[in-house]
Amino acid sequence: MARRVTALRTTSTALLLVSTLALAACGGDGPAAESATEGPLTEFFADVYGDWDEEEAQAEQMEIEEAVARCMVEQGFEYQPVDQSAMSFTTSSEDQDTEKFAAENGYGFSVQIEPSEEEQAAMDAWVDPNQEYVEAMSESEQTAYYEALYGDMASMEYDEDAEMPEYDPTTAGCQGAAQQEVYGDQNALYESAEMVAFNEATTQLYEDVAADPRLQETDTAWSGCMADAGFAGYTTPQEAMDDMMERSNALWEDAGAEGPSEEVLQEAQDLERDTAVADFTCKQEVDYEEVRLEVQHDLEAAFVEEHREEMEVVRDLMTEAQK
Repeated sequence: MARRVTALRTTSTALLLVSTLALAACGGDGPAAESATEGPLTEFFADVYGDWDEEEAQAEQMEIEEAVARCMVEQGFEYQPVDQSAMSFTTSSEDQDTEKFAAENGYGFSVQIEPSEEEQAAMDAWVDPNQEYVEAMSESEQTAYYEALYGDMASMEYDEDAEMPEYDPTTAGCQGAAQQEVYGDQNALYESAEMVAFNEATTQLYEDVAADPRLQETDTAWSGCMADAGFAGYTTPQEAMDDMMERSNALWEDAGAEGPSEEVLQEAQDLERDTAVADFTCKQEVDYEEVRLEVQHDLEAAFVEEHREEMEVVRDLMTEAQK
């Protein structure tokens, strides 16, 4: 599975129902990874959501941009649809699930994954077609422009200690209106009683996977291997990854506007690389992915038998929403 890395921050109308499932399906390499796509629940969601189609995704994004342009004209502004495809690049999970990737990039937190020369050239050459128009405005005109474009989000102040408010496309200006026009009211779908209940059930399923004695025994073996490699204290691979993510976030939160010094950043990157390599090596040593997939498949099969009717309801809801 490919991962799309986007240089521009975009807002989606809804989160995928089971991100844990998507991550599990992308994990691992070789035959074990292939079998991950064959679990009954994994197959169900692959059927419902379909495979990632880059061309289709870009076409949908341009539909949104064209809808934004129409909306902005109605608000009294000019707006040229923005092609953001050049501001993103794709990395393959097959490349990421290797010792070489871990040695070079760690988990990809403090070490930035670099685009290819061709992708970087396209990103460097990208120009916002609306930039010149906006820069010619007065400050008050710019404020009105961004309020029309982004709605309440244009004036929202970020508070790192406060909980992020839930995204509401109806208050997100022309961007939100355009997303609703293209995608429909998916928020209502994901907040429906049927989808909420099913989401809770799938969340419990993957908590059960983590708590399965077979996987816990493998976690213990992995933890011992990590301790022998000089990385004691982690009880699961997820803990190691979470720790590196939190350390990376802290680098920028504690360093102010200038960011961390080169020395501090290099030290963090070296630790992340070393931890990721040890994590990868220890997983290989204890057959971690094989055990995890075996447990996941067993519990998925039982889940499907128990929740078959609910799954059909979800399928119908998703099919209707995608029309």
